[in-house]
Amino acid sequence: MEFLTHYIARFGRISRGTWLYRLIALGLLCTAFGMLAESLLGEIGAAVFAALFIWCAGAMSIQRLHDTGRSGWALLALLVPVLGPLWLLVQLLRRGGEGDNRFGADPMLRMDYLQVDISK
Repeated sequence: MEFLTHYIARFGRISRGTWLYRLIALGLLCTAFGMLAESLLGEIGAAVFAALFIWCAGAMSIQRLHDTGRSGWALLALLVPVLGPLWLLVQLLRRGGEGDNRFGADPMLRMDYLQVDISK
């Protein structure tokens, strides 16, 4: 069940690669199941999977914005024609902030590596 919360929760941080891979996988799954639902249930079935994709893509994009130090409200930039989506794409593809921020721990921080202090 924890797997699903990564797709629908609007809190936490995710890295660029994780965001992109999850977005591609979500797009492929929603397209496949949406086409199946459309053939069985009509346009309503396809609309359900389209709405699911929009919700999950938005939640993952909020997590990605959190990694860059921005609030999820930055998604409202999509309402500004042409420049808004371009600005948002640049923000989503930016490198995330190093270390912890107000949205959570750094997703790229690896605690399982051996750290050696060579200053001594």
